[in-house]
Amino acid sequence: MPVNFEFTDRIIVLRMIDLYVPADIQKTLLEGLADPRTSGAAGLLFDVSRSKSLRTRSSDDVVAMGYFLAQHADAFSRRVALVGFDDFPYAMMRMGRVTLEHEGITSEVFREEAPARKWLLQDPS
Repeated sequence: MPVNFEFTDRIIVLRMIDLYVPADIQKTLLEGLADPRTSGAAGLLFDVSRSKSLRTRSSDDVVAMGYFLAQHADAFSRRVALVGFDDFPYAMMRMGRVTLEHEGITSEVFREEAPARKWLLQDPS
């Protein structure tokens, strides 16, 4: 599956792997959020570290995904950790962060998953 949904340690994780389209992300997130176990999630970890498709996305695609995530942000405590391993995905996630912040979502961009998880689990106040 090119987009994986996980829920561990109160964190919703979306992993984009290899090739996929934005609709795959949307469908997978909505299906995952329908699971009652995700209620009370501490945040969303949006991981593009293994994405091949991100390199073909436009800035408009990234902004549109930010708005989509913002529509559902209450389901993950309005907190998003964006993870991109090398420079290009990291830069694209920084662009996405601008959209999220504009929509009132607290977000940070990371190069590795461990600090992203730590950040999501810390007290936001």
